Amino acid sequence: MAENASEYNWDNLSDDEWNKRLDEHIAKFNEGRGDIKTPPPVHAIMDNEYERGINNKLVTEDLIRHYADAIGDPSPFWRDPSYAAGTRWGGIIAPPTFESCISFGSSFGGRLRVPGVARLAAGNKHDYLKPIRPGDEFHIYDKYMGFEEKKTEGKAYRMFIESVPRYFINQRDEIVAVATGRNIYMATPPGRREEKKNKPYADKKRRHYSEEELAMIHQGYEDQLAGVGRRGANTLYWEDVVEGADIRPVIKGPYDVSDACARTIVSTYPYAFAIKWAVMRKHLQHHPIDPETGEHRIRRDWHYEDHAARLFGIPLANVGGIHNEMMLVHAVTDWMGDDAFVKTMDSQDRRMNFLGDMTWVKGKVVRKFVEHDEHLVDVEVWGENQDGVVHTRANFIVRLVSRAEYKGSF
Repeated sequence: MAENASEYNWDNLSDDEWNKRLDEHIAKFNEGRGDIKTPPPVHAIMDNEYERGINNKLVTEDLIRHYADAIGDPSPFWRDPSYAAGTRWGGIIAPPTFESCISFGSSFGGRLRVPGVARLAAGNKHDYLKPIRPGDEFHIYDKYMGFEEKKTEGKAYRMFIESVPRYFINQRDEIVAVATGRNIYMATPPGRREEKKNKPYADKKRRHYSEEELAMIHQGYEDQLAGVGRRGANTLYWEDVVEGADIRPVIKGPYDVSDACARTIVSTYPYAFAIKWAVMRKHLQHHPIDPETGEHRIRRDWHYEDHAARLFGIPLANVGGIHNEMMLVHAVTDWMGDDAFVKTMDSQDRRMNFLGDMTWVKGKVVRKFVEHDEHLVDVEVWGENQDGVVHTRANFIVRLVSRAEYKGSF
């Protein structure tokens, strides 16, 4: 069965026939639950934008520093080897979500490509078993977990979530991290597409910030550069954490093309000219034609340019979902300090975040608990724009030290 289901003229089906064939396709994909797949080798030229392999095989101090730059985090823990050498880790380690710099996405690709089905990123679950360090060299594999339908009361579409864990294995054959990517598919049968004509972001406009607002934003950045609110070497003991307490907010924005390109440098696969054409040529129906040039535009362009975003029916360029997740990390690592370790980060993309938008990263302690002799804290974190709209949420499970174990090591 072709993954894009091109053997059917889907738009000429009745709603019942369309839903039946959709169910058949999903059932076929779900037969492959548990399948293991190795991505294309690192030297291969990819011929599918959604089938992604290794981006950066080798972890370096420079790549970790560039990651920190891409989320606007000035902490010396990510960039100064002499500072990091004085921590309990003995050197620089990578922040949470850094594995997206090693590789990002899935070798299974975005599978359900049929007329009437829109695909969006749904967030990722990040599990960390060991710290990632400079000098580590990785290979990866994916495990297919299939589709699950979610109820959508009163909506024109059906919603499905597809999950694929990606396993990161270092040069010692240790699984260091697992990133479970999730895609949302909104499937609308032909007879109900008229109900979706009112697009949710049709009225979105850019905010013009006042001088007072910009002064507040710039002061927030000055505070970050000065280390205000960063715990750093001052150990946060598990015993001192208070459930329900807020963590200090961190400010980001207004988001612009420079911010988008900073993320692109570290965690997006570089495609240009012939390589870009290789990625698009087998799936041109997913890359719209630009009326100004007559040429196809690669889908990712909607993250950089309003004109490209409008080709996809979105009024403004939007922030890549993984960058929204990456921004949340800054507030958590400032709060937890150098001694702590993020075990998991489970994120959800709730709404689009657009160029020109602000993000206030906020959070609170949900609970503290002990499990398998580890002292853990569950921290809920979210990104909120200038209108108070939450675009991304995540729960972090953070391992802290207790006073009784401080002289030991993780």
